[in-house]
Amino acid sequence: MKKTTDDNIYKTIVENLGVEIFVSDGEGNVMFVNPASIEINELDVDNVVGRNVKDLIDDGYFTESSTIQVLKEKKTVSLLQNLRHDKRVVATGVPIFNDKGEVDMVITTSQDIDVVNELLETLHAKEKEIDLLRRQLQKNSGFDVDDPASIKVKTAMEMVASLDMPILISGESGTGKHVAARYIHYFGKRRDGHFITVNCISADPDFLEQEIFGRESHSEDGKSEVIVQGKLDMADGGTLALNNISYMPPRIQGKLFEYIDTGKFTRAGGSREVNSSARIIAMTGMDLKALSETGMFMKALYYKLNTAPIVIPPLRHRVKDIPYLANQYVSRYNDKYKAKKILNKDALGKLASHSWPGNLIELDQTIESAYIMTDGPVIKGETIYNVIHGSDEQDGSKGSVYCEDIIPLKEAKHQLEEQLVRRAYGVYKTTAKAAEALGVNQSTVSRILNKYDT
Repeated sequence: MKKTTDDNIYKTIVENLGVEIFVSDGEGNVMFVNPASIEINELDVDNVVGRNVKDLIDDGYFTESSTIQVLKEKKTVSLLQNLRHDKRVVATGVPIFNDKGEVDMVITTSQDIDVVNELLETLHAKEKEIDLLRRQLQKNSGFDVDDPASIKVKTAMEMVASLDMPILISGESGTGKHVAARYIHYFGKRRDGHFITVNCISADPDFLEQEIFGRESHSEDGKSEVIVQGKLDMADGGTLALNNISYMPPRIQGKLFEYIDTGKFTRAGGSREVNSSARIIAMTGMDLKALSETGMFMKALYYKLNTAPIVIPPLRHRVKDIPYLANQYVSRYNDKYKAKKILNKDALGKLASHSWPGNLIELDQTIESAYIMTDGPVIKGETIYNVIHGSDEQDGSKGSVYCEDIIPLKEAKHQLEEQLVRRAYGVYKTTAKAAEALGVNQSTVSRILNKYDT
């Protein structure tokens, strides 16, 4: 009784498969066809079972038979069959051998080739759509360029994107570290997760700890608690990008190291461990290795982060990229200001000859300023020069850093110090960013600015 039940189950499965199943004996006589085969081949089941496949070819059901080929070659055969009404299928015949090594049965399956092609075309269209989105992301990232230094960085980013490990991105301020972090996220396995950022420059270590790890608080009787999730919770399954990590206080560095090492952390004010699966991407404009060697940054954390380092070159080392990037920015401002302007050859030459201490940020601001200052459709080299160097050549905050005369070394040092700080502050607009570019503390920049403004 059980065998009959099993047979019924198998028959139900075979008859309801969307794939054609066509079974013949060792002589090519049809033993069984399922409903899908009847529909695809337009067979009359009452006039097919028991007949030989050669007769079906003579009757015009199909032009050639994988069954006949299997019987001849005694191995699995796949071929293209032309059916009635210009239908085409890919048929695969599989031999079933008896104890004597003779072909006892041939089981043939087939799929409508037009349906297969339609599926392949749909898949190809999706792949093209994904490729278009990826190329658009590359273009917007500023790394879809031709300079060898940029190509090297882009290749490295795409390689580490697929590796689910912490990443350290370093480079001067304004080189595009945050853009690189986002690029790695969207080309990695966690692209469907959140991309969360935290700036580690904070005057209050407690606030930074709570921002990253969240906090817990409990009532005096212990019966109620308040849980505030941090950015690490929000980035679960995605990426947590930590900008200016060199400014992270030591005790928070220790908590971050523990999380990277174990995948667990404790919230501020809490004692229980919390699980999270966020990828850490750290960014810095400082030399973390040097800081770790002097004890200003946790050495163990540096080694954890530096497994797959990415170094973004400054714009002065990507000279071939400057015309491309400049035209990109012009295109963006054409959309923003609803106009149509271009850079002439002289303007591109002036841009390529500048050292760009402010990197991409400075280039972007220069293009926008020149765009606004240009009345006609062509942005000229003279306009670019004036934006970069300023109309007042004695303004120490623009152009070259210089000493006015032969003066005592100590006084010259003060002059150069003031010029550099003012120039950095003029480019980056905040003391924090100026300090990162100059490789000093934020308090040092503020002190120098206040000193020479009094």
